[in-house]
Amino acid sequence: MPLKKKKPAADSLAKLKPITQRTVKVVRDESYAWSHFFRQEWLPIISLLMGVCLLVFFWEPIPPKVVGIAVGREGTSDGIYGEKLVAFFAKHGVKLNITYTEGGKQPIAAMHRERSIKSALILGGLYKKNEIDDNAISLGSSQYEPLWLFYRGDAVTVEQPIVHFATTSGIAIGEPGSGSNAIIQKILASGRPNATSPYKLLEWPYLKSFEALLAGEINALSVVDGIDSPIIKRLLADPNIHLANFPLAPAYVKHIPQLDVVSVPRGSFTSNPIFPATDISMVSTSLTLIVEKDLHPALQLLFLMAMDDLSDSRDQFFAKQDEFPSYKDSNIPLAPIAKQYFTNGAPAVLHYVGFRVASLADRIWFFILSALAILYPLYRLIPNFRSTLGQIKADDAEDMLYDIQARFMHAENNVEFDAVTHDFIRLQHEVDTWIPRLSVSHYYKVVRSIEYVKRVALERKALLNSRQASGQTQ
Repeated sequence: MPLKKKKPAADSLAKLKPITQRTVKVVRDESYAWSHFFRQEWLPIISLLMGVCLLVFFWEPIPPKVVGIAVGREGTSDGIYGEKLVAFFAKHGVKLNITYTEGGKQPIAAMHRERSIKSALILGGLYKKNEIDDNAISLGSSQYEPLWLFYRGDAVTVEQPIVHFATTSGIAIGEPGSGSNAIIQKILASGRPNATSPYKLLEWPYLKSFEALLAGEINALSVVDGIDSPIIKRLLADPNIHLANFPLAPAYVKHIPQLDVVSVPRGSFTSNPIFPATDISMVSTSLTLIVEKDLHPALQLLFLMAMDDLSDSRDQFFAKQDEFPSYKDSNIPLAPIAKQYFTNGAPAVLHYVGFRVASLADRIWFFILSALAILYPLYRLIPNFRSTLGQIKADDAEDMLYDIQARFMHAENNVEFDAVTHDFIRLQHEVDTWIPRLSVSHYYKVVRSIEYVKRVALERKALLNSRQASGQTQ
């Protein structure tokens, strides 16, 4: 039995079209309008895309995943802190390559020597103002590095233990350029400006001085190192080694502003026996993180996050609560991102996204707001772009129809009239092709104009035919 053919259902305004059908039509028509726009304006669009690519290339929104850092000797507090930074960076997907040096000014020298090393840990106060080149900036200090004075023999209770040992049995102060050497020299210069007797200063390497003190070859050793250093712990645990007190520590700080007074309260290390037996005052510098100016801001932010995290998690024996990170050594310019971090804290967006996105948002918030001011009106325009383009096409068609109407009116014979008619038919075809797909309302507006031009053309054709007929009759 043959199937009956279904009669085509006529459209009715009483029945809404399915939302999927309407959505498909809107998407299809909008895509058509935009594809036409891109075909017509491809050169400005390509230029804009090239400009964005160049901006991205030179601006480097994506930070590198590998960076180098130079620190002091392995096994010292500097080296241990550098290793903690390496672990923190690894958690955030960045490889921090550590380079160990002899300490002192050697980390900065390594940063200048190796292009891959963009950061360094140094002691505060080691450099004078403007002594480091302009390419180096500070991210602040992370922990105290006290000046320890260990000695053998009977307990010494003098006002200036450094001067005492420097003028008697001698004292090891580290190699030239080291932190302890620089601080000792400044203390001696400030304490005895008119001294005539020479000092007995042993400028030996740190490990050599340490071993010599344990072996009894020297009587005193002064060194700048953190309390978590294995060497410092070893010296504090040796019953034959004493820790010197600096009664004039506040006076030293007055002469050397980069130093701070720190103390070891009585019984801080052990309570049975009580050690130290009395309160110990010392002077201390701080461990400062230096980076190159061109280091990616996201990595600078990651360094600041690391210092903030480590200052909370590590045993801050000397520091007050929330004292680090902070700006201790004013001889080295503070990085803008560090200044913002110390003033306002970490970017709020860090609670929701990673440091890369947080740094990018922190850098370009102004550009984001500017872009939104431009993109929002464009966004509002997108649903109506088809209609806007339809209006443009309709206006162009109206202008062309006006010209064709004028040409019809000025046609003096059938040959000229046929040429205008050819252009008129081509224009009607283009109107039927373009405008209905863009805007039906504008299409019918143009159709009304086309009908009017048709009437003008028919009247002109009738006039030309009558002229031709009268000419043939004559």
